[in-house]
Amino acid sequence: MCTVSYVPFKEGYILTSNRDENPLRVTKLPNKIALENGTTITTPTDVAGGGSWIAFDETGRVACLLNGAFIRHIRKSHYRESRGRYVIEAFERTSFEDFAQSAYLEDIEPFTLLLIEPKRIQKLIWDGDKKYLWELSSDSVHLWSSATLYTSKDQQEKEHYFINTLNDNGIGEEQILQIHGRDHNTPFIINRHNVKTVSITQLVYNGEKSNLEYILKKERNEKIVPTSFHLS
Repeated sequence: MCTVSYVPFKEGYILTSNRDENPLRVTKLPNKIALENGTTITTPTDVAGGGSWIAFDETGRVACLLNGAFIRHIRKSHYRESRGRYVIEAFERTSFEDFAQSAYLEDIEPFTLLLIEPKRIQKLIWDGDKKYLWELSSDSVHLWSSATLYTSKDQQEKEHYFINTLNDNGIGEEQILQIHGRDHNTPFIINRHNVKTVSITQLVYNGEKSNLEYILKKERNEKIVPTSFHLS
């Protein structure tokens, strides 16, 4: 839930998310979930929290979570529920706008939630006390990093690497996956004692349908070995 890039193209966008987490945390692979309001979403699920960090539906809408708000916060010993639940709840409302305006967030750990739909991006931030909502340009390239793991300097270094590599190698699904570290370590890959990049999720919306590539990153003999599959 920690580094996310957004690249628009004429009819849609490419959203790519690195999940940096304790590698011992158990996750269910992406699957389709039918919600009570009739919406069907595709999402991986965090077993412990019951939520997720990314989900999308068939209309090009996607909700993507990053841990933290503006700065690194001090965690409380207990919260009302997992912030990952709000990724799914966003699709249970009549619209993303309705969710962003009315979501009850008291006693929830700080987070940043990207609410993306064709030609619209909303960024919802909860800092533990107050909710903030921005409209961002859907025609611009964006890069976000978790405030709990990365400093502003880290973010700037990743931004330079991201833009320079795109300029050198071109813009496409494969190029972006390489930047995010699918096949080799890049500034987007984290490898700390208890926090590692455990998966990369890429969603491509072409104006008509969405395609998901979900890549598991596992350590084996000190070398990262990727495994991937597709959902569409």
